Order: sequence, then structure tokens, then C-alpha cells
Amino acid sequence: MCFSADKFWDCFYCYEGCDLKDCCDSSECDRCELCYSCLNCRDCVDGTWLQDCRRVSQSSFCYDCVGCNSCFGGVGLRQKNYCLFNEQLSQEEYEKGVAEWKQKGLDVIWAEFERLKLKVPRQYAMIYRGEDSTGNHLEDVKNVVCCFSSSKLQDCMYCDRLYAVYGDRNRDTLEVGGSVDLEMCYEVQWVGKANNCSFCHYCEVVRDCDYCFQVFNSKNCFGCVSVNHGEFMILNKKYPEEEYWKKRAELIEQMKKDGEWGKWMVPEGEKIDC
Repeated sequence: MCFSADKFWDCFYCYEGCDLKDCCDSSECDRCELCYSCLNCRDCVDGTWLQDCRRVSQSSFCYDCVGCNSCFGGVGLRQKNYCLFNEQLSQEEYEKGVAEWKQKGLDVIWAEFERLKLKVPRQYAMIYRGEDSTGNHLEDVKNVVCCFSSSKLQDCMYCDRLYAVYGDRNRDTLEVGGSVDLEMCYEVQWVGKANNCSFCHYCEVVRDCDYCFQVFNSKNCFGCVSVNHGEFMILNKKYPEEEYWKKRAELIEQMKKDGEWGKWMVPEGEKIDC
């Protein structure tokens, strides 16, 4: 029961993430192990109820903590060990205090944790190693506008859940979601390793493709469905290179006249609100 997952081992009930091992009930986490009920976390080990944390281990009920170990009820901590609701303790005091809080029950712990979250100042957005960028939950980005839950972006706008897994970063891409390793792409969803593509859905290793669905290892395809290792194809029909470019230009001109070019194609009788 895991969805939108890449490189998961022994996980269940997880959504959106990469490189997870022995995790449960977690969403949008990367490179985590032995984590339960975590959200938007990176490089965490043996964590429970963590949110927006980086490099946190053996901790529970933490929010916006970085480089911490053995913390319970931590908010906004940096490079801390043995903190109980942001109070610095010795190891012995910490272990005793955690045992006492656990006896009080989950509802009491949650109430104290939420109270502390409202008390501690927080940053307006979770942006790590960002330059001239806006959005939230971003990492290693430059010149990014209104992007969310993404990493390794440069000169991109209006992107959501866009990552670089095999390449160094995503570049010059606009209005995409749930994709990896893109360059010069526009309006694509669930696409991986693509260059100069638009209006493609669930495609991988594609180049110079438009309006394609389930197309893989292909280039120069237009309006194709379920094609593998295709080239110079229109509506799944292969053309000589010169004829392909001529036919493609004619189709685009007709689509412009019909008001269809630059929009998602919708089956006849259906409509979508954009």
C-alpha cells in the first residue's frame, strides 16, 4: 500500500518519497529508515512523529529540527542531543523524563507538543540551500518561483514534487508535477528523464515529445500512446523525418486555429476546469 514511491524496502502505507527502508505511515520523506508517521523529512533514522526534520535520529515528536539525536518534543532545534520539549538535559535526566511523559499518554504528549510549536518562532518556508526562490519545502534551488516539495531546481516556475534522481538538477521547466530529471519541459505529469517535452503524462526517457501518454525511450513523437523506442511518429504512425516535421507543423497550425494548442486534450463530452 505504497504510492508514488521510488526505492522503497520493507515499507507500508507510505506516499511520495525516495530511498525509504522499514518505514510506515510516512509521506514525502527521502533517505529515511525505521521511521513511523513522519512528514517531509530527509535523512532521518529511528524517528516517530517527525515533521520537516533533517538528519534527526532516535527522536519523537519533533518539528523543524536539524542535526539532532535523542530529542523528544523538539521544535526548531539545531544540532542538539537529549532535549525534552526543548529543555537541555543530561542523558540520564532525558531518559527518565521521556519515560515519565510516555506514562501520561499520547493525548497529553500531543497537547504539550502543539503548545510548544505555537510558542517557538518558525521560518516562513522550509527552503534549504535556496537562492532567489519562493515556495515551500524546497532544497538546493536557484531562481525558482512558486514551487513546492521539490529539490535540485534551477530557473523553474510553478512546479510541485519535482526531483532530480539521476541528473544533477531540473532546469528551465514550467508547470509540472510528480516528475524527475526534466529540462525545458512544460505541462507534464509523472514524467522521468525528459527534455523539451510538453503535455506528456506517464512517460520516461523521452525527448522532443508532445501530447504523449505512456511513451518510453523515444524522441520526436507527437500524439502517441503506448510507444517504446519510437522516433518520428505521429499518432503512433512512423514517418520519414522530413515528412514528420511537415505533418507536425500542419497539425500544430490546425490546433492553434481550433484553440487546442497549448492545452491538455480532453475527450469529447468531458470538460475540465483550469
